[in-house]
Amino acid sequence: MSKTDRIKAADLAALPLFAGLSDSDLASLSESSVRRRLADGETLVEMGDPISEVHWLEAGQLALRVCHEGRWVLVATLKPGDLLGWSALREDPTALSSARAIGPAVMISIPASGLLDLLAGGSPKSQLLLRRLFGIATQHLDESRAQLLQLGREGIISAG
Repeated sequence: MSKTDRIKAADLAALPLFAGLSDSDLASLSESSVRRRLADGETLVEMGDPISEVHWLEAGQLALRVCHEGRWVLVATLKPGDLLGWSALREDPTALSSARAIGPAVMISIPASGLLDLLAGGSPKSQLLLRRLFGIATQHLDESRAQLLQLGREGIISAG
């Protein structure tokens, strides 16, 4: 079973997403955020389950798997610095993959509702956070595109 510890605003401010924000900007969000420690093989979330948190992986690795045609497929291995739980920010927040620890893992878990409140503030800081979040999402999409392009490196298939 995962263990959780309370965190402080300074813990959030240390994350690249929140760099430059003051402790007072992050106080409310930190009150409902936790540091979660997973043991080797422990599951953070199961595909299809309702989710309500976004996670910043601080240490260790997580395997993301999806069930496709009755079998599990590894779709990503996350490393420290990766953000996961994007689906918690959308309508009908359910997990699109299962996340399991590969060895011990530590993450900061942030309630999606609190993050959305901070993002929707309409201040220059909210805009900065949105830009950073979209930057992370864009980087993830670019990495996925690069992986898909690797699949086509077998050469040209011809009838001859």
